[in-house]
Amino acid sequence: MRILLSLHIFLVSFGVLAQEIKNVKPAPLQGFYVSGSYRFYAQHRILNEPYISGTQNNIPTTLEGRSILVGDASQLPELTLNIGGKPNSKTSFGTDLVVWNQNTGDFDYYRNLQLGINLYGDFSTKYFDVSVKTGGIFWHEISPLTFGSFFGYNRFSLFERNPWDPQMRNVEDRYKNYLTNGSISQDTRWANQAVQGILLDANLPKNFSINIIYGKAQNMGAAFAIPENDPNNQTYNSNQRFYENTIPNIVYGGALRKKIKKHLISINNYSERSYSDELATKPINNQITTSGLHLKFKALDIDLEGGLGKYSDEYNEDSLGYGELVSLKINTDKKLTFLPFQIHAYRISPKVVNNNSTFINTSINQAQSAASGTSQVVGANGILQQTGSGVIPMGQMANNRQGLNISTDIKIKLLTITLGNSIAREIDRIGNRVSYTHLNGLTMSRFWRWSFPSNVGPYNKKSVVYRSVFETVNITESDNDGNVNFDKHFNTMEAQLKYKFNVFNKPWYVFYLGSYNSVQKKFSPVTVFKEDAYLRVYNHQLENYFSLTSKLIISQYLGVERIIGNYATQVNIDTQRPINQEGIGLGLGMDFMMAKNTGLYLRHRYFSFKDTSFPLDKFCGHESTLEIKVTF
Repeated sequence: MRILLSLHIFLVSFGVLAQEIKNVKPAPLQGFYVSGSYRFYAQHRILNEPYISGTQNNIPTTLEGRSILVGDASQLPELTLNIGGKPNSKTSFGTDLVVWNQNTGDFDYYRNLQLGINLYGDFSTKYFDVSVKTGGIFWHEISPLTFGSFFGYNRFSLFERNPWDPQMRNVEDRYKNYLTNGSISQDTRWANQAVQGILLDANLPKNFSINIIYGKAQNMGAAFAIPENDPNNQTYNSNQRFYENTIPNIVYGGALRKKIKKHLISINNYSERSYSDELATKPINNQITTSGLHLKFKALDIDLEGGLGKYSDEYNEDSLGYGELVSLKINTDKKLTFLPFQIHAYRISPKVVNNNSTFINTSINQAQSAASGTSQVVGANGILQQTGSGVIPMGQMANNRQGLNISTDIKIKLLTITLGNSIAREIDRIGNRVSYTHLNGLTMSRFWRWSFPSNVGPYNKKSVVYRSVFETVNITESDNDGNVNFDKHFNTMEAQLKYKFNVFNKPWYVFYLGSYNSVQKKFSPVTVFKEDAYLRVYNHQLENYFSLTSKLIISQYLGVERIIGNYATQVNIDTQRPINQEGIGLGLGMDFMMAKNTGLYLRHRYFSFKDTSFPLDKFCGHESTLEIKVTF
């Protein structure tokens, strides 16, 4: 009996123990996470006098008095939730939910996806590893000349904040990093292009790798239709959209790379395909194929990319044939050349067209893609319309142009002096227009909050792009045969000073950035400061940032621009004088870290602009912004 009782107790105890050590399946949401940011933004603007923003039915339209915005004129959401999960070691997914105010006067907020639902997966075999991304929008680069974004020499103003600017735990870090590194940390969008579709990456044997993209880029969109029984477009808020047509409008390409120790060689391709007719019989094709070579040595870095591009439009029977493009960058260490140098030479044929790369299009007006439908929406053109021969920042490239950039940094303890010189010329004589941007371009772009109109302002010379405004001036000089197209040479000189010193044992950062540009018909090794230049554009920006406490930064800003045209450019009918413009920006601000993940940013800016030759083109006023950003 005792034996049976003992056996019973043993079996019961073993059963309980077995239940405790049973292999329980993990919860399906074990790898689930949510992060994001909230950004409150408010803007208050006062114009001291009305500004003529354009005309409607030959009647001037003006901006007057006071304007108050609570939301965001940058068309970015106030609340973003990044949602993701990792069901297993080889599969993950991500999406985001955005909430923002559409400024319609209603208290109902718009809720939708921003980048869509993204799925990531990878698998491994004995010979290769493969990673696949599909679904929503990804930020990606193939190569600078095929699919990438311009980031320049990291010379810019820090006073005006971007919606995507990162949040630092220490309020001083933003300015400290810019002093020491020449840049500030950015998110994944920096220097990349947006693509929606399928991305495939594979690591192959012998240090080979392959990358493939297929889908839509930012200029290859499509039009949505409003259902006949939904005149108020209520389906927009319910996340139900209907394509107006199914005409193909796609991009595809990729790269094959081989890594040899620290060096890299590659073959890259980027292609676009659309149609200019609704029957999809007249294609618009754009192809670019390049080879890349990146050599890294201890004191020398060489980055070379070159190839061919071809554009054709059968609707207009416009086939440009093949054109060349090449970019060579050489960076030297001071151990090799006493001073570090960044040398960049490039040549891009007018036959090569690509607005999803680091160079801009100035030579071709592409036919409208039929995928844009009857609404002719921006973003479905395939290629954006040209903006004229642009005065562009140093390091920026344009087609129909060849140039040379040389830059160096001189560091003396906590003082950094950067000097740069850029020389460029157009390859073919195309057009007689020159475009340039403005010092107060961000402030001006907010005059047209939710649209990007062209040929606006009192003289129909300004065009609005995202967070900027550019102006176009015509060259009127002609020869004996009536030809108005001359060679155009471009010069840019940049000077930047960055310095830190202490006041009452508190850090004080001082940044100066000057840009001196000219456009003329003859070669010059440096910027032309005389009236021989068609156009002269000068910018000066001085910024101060004083760390009053570990959580508080006081900022100051002074900007001055001067833009002068000669008498070979268009003149005002009344004054008979070419453009003679002056712009001023004067700012005061504050950065305050309310908590380790919460920052408050105040900016106040006085702005003014006037053109003494075109007297209606003037404005002045005050603009105050309040931003509260919370990351979690």
